[in-house]
Amino acid sequence: MKHIVYIIIALSILLSGCFEEDERIIPIPINEIEIPNSMYEYQTYFNISNQSVVATHHYSDWDLGFESGENGFHIILNYARYMYAGNTYRTDFQNIKSNVASTMAFDASSGELDSTILNDWADFTDPANPICNEYVYILDRGKNEQGDEFGIKKIIFEKLEADTFYIHFANLDNTEEYYYKVPKDTASSFTLFSLDNGGEMVVSEPDKDTWHICFTKYSTRIPDNDGVLTDYLVRGVFLNPYKNIEVALDTVNYFDNILPEMIADYLYSDKRDAIGYDWKVFNDNTYQIRDYNTYILKNVDGLDYKLRFTAFYNEAGEKGYPSFELTEF
Repeated sequence: MKHIVYIIIALSILLSGCFEEDERIIPIPINEIEIPNSMYEYQTYFNISNQSVVATHHYSDWDLGFESGENGFHIILNYARYMYAGNTYRTDFQNIKSNVASTMAFDASSGELDSTILNDWADFTDPANPICNEYVYILDRGKNEQGDEFGIKKIIFEKLEADTFYIHFANLDNTEEYYYKVPKDTASSFTLFSLDNGGEMVVSEPDKDTWHICFTKYSTRIPDNDGVLTDYLVRGVFLNPYKNIEVALDTVNYFDNILPEMIADYLYSDKRDAIGYDWKVFNDNTYQIRDYNTYILKNVDGLDYKLRFTAFYNEAGEKGYPSFELTEF
């Protein structure tokens, strides 16, 4: 029996000398980036070129955004607070003591400024002689993550003069009535304003030149199971409108197989929610990443990138912490 063992051992040594040792396969490194702040609580501004977080603030820090460009006059709602607004088409501020707006809605997630809910606060057809309607608007300030309401306000946008917005707001019962001047922060796309404590400018967008995408929750409309458009609060990615970035979605070719010569073949969008929320899906009470969703980002400061999400949970298993792979073409 011992002879058989010796023969087997000898044969194995002999055969091992006939073949080269297997080479170790080194995996291709993935340039995976993690966002350290929860999308359920924070808005995080990210610079693609240097792959870094530029700024972060709590989603509830502001109510209204005032367009800050040289000729900007649009006013947006905080899309992360699930805010609604409606025009009463009345100017008798003191006499409006209930929500008499016929329609309440939020701004479209696509970001078209000419269709915002507060767009008709003034007529700027002749920028040198704007007509301020001084309509009273009702603002439903939305809800927090626990479903608690931030409350209702009424507001008049009185005028825009010398790069300063003049506003007048109060509770529906005329308590906490304030007048406020909101000067444009021209370094930002929008000057952010809070209605808390008589009016506050406690937070601002970062310099418009320093960021490309924002990780945030936002209001949008999605078909339900019956195909009916329904209001939802989702977590996703917005583009910086100042940067003129264009985005295409490839769901056919896997991330590593998308090559520079393919860039010209895609259809692109520059809408604010061109990346949006749909890179994940909710199944079996958990979020799963759509592995074959690759986003082509064109004209990021003159360069092109591809981006693929890899996770929506952090190492502790908490949701709302996205990770993604980002590669320059």
